[in-house]
Amino acid sequence: MFNHFKKSSLMRYKDKAKARDKYIENRQKLIANSKLARMLMEMGQAESVNDGLLTIYDKDQGQTCDYNTFHQWKEKGFTILKGARAFCVWGQPRNASQTPEGTDEPEEYKYWPVCYLFSDLQVMKPEPTEPRTEPEPEQEPAAVLEMDSILN
Repeated sequence: MFNHFKKSSLMRYKDKAKARDKYIENRQKLIANSKLARMLMEMGQAESVNDGLLTIYDKDQGQTCDYNTFHQWKEKGFTILKGARAFCVWGQPRNASQTPEGTDEPEEYKYWPVCYLFSDLQVMKPEPTEPRTEPEPEQEPAAVLEMDSILN
């Protein structure tokens, strides 16, 4: 049993490491796409880097889309289609601190996390289901009712 616990925690560690590697990969792709988005900003075709990123994603899909996070789509009553891959944009900046090696004082900096969005082409509204109705109890035949009235 103890060996199973070791295996399980090791697998969780590998899953976390795999997720971290995927996050870093997505962040690097986002940095590369942000350079194109900045060019769109300079040409006046986008108001912000994220707006430029969404313009790039729209061109890839061939139409203008509505983008929301996973939880926003859920609140609207939609489900994400199986296998849908999120589009990466920059999230709200966060203040963070880090202590450089050789010093005791932490340095403050801003950090922009990756935010994952899904387009309206990647979601579906579930069909409303009809409420279940309980079947009515079967009527007893008249002969049974007559016998019941005679006996009682």
